[in-house]
Amino acid sequence: MKLNYRDKVILGILLAVVILIAGFVGLVKPKTQDIQDDTAIRETKRSEQEEVEKKIAQIEPLKKRIDETYQETNKLAGDFVPMEEIDSTFMIDQYMQEYAEESEVKILTLELSPLSSSVLKYYYFTPEILSEKLFEASDLNGESQAAFEELSAASDSLSERTEEEVMGTEYAVRVSGTRENVWKYMEAIKEVGDARIINSVKFQDYSFGELTGANEANNVSEGEGETEVDFIISFYSVYEMAKPDTEAD
Repeated sequence: MKLNYRDKVILGILLAVVILIAGFVGLVKPKTQDIQDDTAIRETKRSEQEEVEKKIAQIEPLKKRIDETYQETNKLAGDFVPMEEIDSTFMIDQYMQEYAEESEVKILTLELSPLSSSVLKYYYFTPEILSEKLFEASDLNGESQAAFEELSAASDSLSERTEEEVMGTEYAVRVSGTRENVWKYMEAIKEVGDARIINSVKFQDYSFGELTGANEANNVSEGEGETEVDFIISFYSVYEMAKPDTEAD
């Protein structure tokens, strides 16, 4: 079939349009896919960025909580005897000698035990009802039961707590002194802190010579007699927490 000039022009235009469309489709479709892929990647990165920003936002509050925990822990540890003061029997002896000298009591005998793992028990009073039947019969309005439960609340709470492990040692000493000096010795130990506990006190003569006539025999004024007193004192210590490095980059 022979084409005239006009047909050739039209055919050429059609071919050019087809080529342009094919080229456009061939170029645009991959680009569209690339755009979709890039959009998906951007959304993923945006989500990752948001997660990172959330974690960054949590850093300062976390650092604050760590520092507060450290300070609180050190405050609690302050109630205990510093480890370096009782980590050997020699150090315990030196540590306690000061209180004996200040109170003017004489140390007669001394037994020391090395520092070791120990369980620190809770001290509390447990109320008791001696006769359940009489108690119930007398408690017509329930006030006595309510008062008993309130009194028992503290002991019930402490009895349910886990007893914690600490480092402990015992200091068994016999001293001699007047009533005033022995009292000063006990007061000095009590004032030192909560983790120094006088477990037992045994007086050889609780009257300090008043009942036995020892004061008169020794030409000692009334109330100034001396006697020997046995003490068993427990000391407790804990390891101090190392300061966390919350300032590191």
